[in-house]
Amino acid sequence: MIALLAGHEWFASLTEAELGDLAGGAETVSWEPGAIVFEEGERGDNCFVLHSGAVKVLRRFPDGRRITLARLGPGSVVGELALFNGERRSATVEALEQTLAVGLNGDDVMSILRADPEAAISVAVGLADRLRAANERMFEHALATVTGRVAATLLGQVEARQAQGAGDSDVELVGSAVDVARLAGAPRESATRVMHWLENEGVISMKRGKTVVHEPAALSRYLG
Repeated sequence: MIALLAGHEWFASLTEAELGDLAGGAETVSWEPGAIVFEEGERGDNCFVLHSGAVKVLRRFPDGRRITLARLGPGSVVGELALFNGERRSATVEALEQTLAVGLNGDDVMSILRADPEAAISVAVGLADRLRAANERMFEHALATVTGRVAATLLGQVEARQAQGAGDSDVELVGSAVDVARLAGAPRESATRVMHWLENEGVISMKRGKTVVHEPAALSRYLG
């Protein structure tokens, strides 16, 4: 256990005695595949250093959907954010395979970080990288979802106009990006961003109060 902790960047600056104290309050835990390590929103006063196996980190959307933010393997730390944000878990962690980890007491970890600037900086850098990656993943997922909604909404309007005699290209629709966002049930800023992206791709053009769909068939590529 001491060897595992000593090899982790968080604790690389600790003395042998400090590592011994930290290991003395630690425990070895294991999880079967599919086991929930902890749920988002739960209280937590410890974190885990993965020794073997792998886990996935999940976040829940208000509508109940979940997105996988990361897959973590040996040497990774999970549950550390609860030590900084009022003891609430910021995400759900689930074991992907048989996983072995070392559970560390939160008070012990925080004592080390307060006393060891190098360890504190290492943790801060690691958290920043993790949060940046998580934010990018959530943004990509949200944008992809909005893209599908916007494309489906535009296609629905195109089909309605074609039923009235519009052609296979350059179909003019009544409504601004804000109107499309409302019909798509998507946040206005996100839907507008998608609309501008489709315009840059040459699929549509936006005018005042109108949208021209140049290539209706191309919109089907963005569904889903």
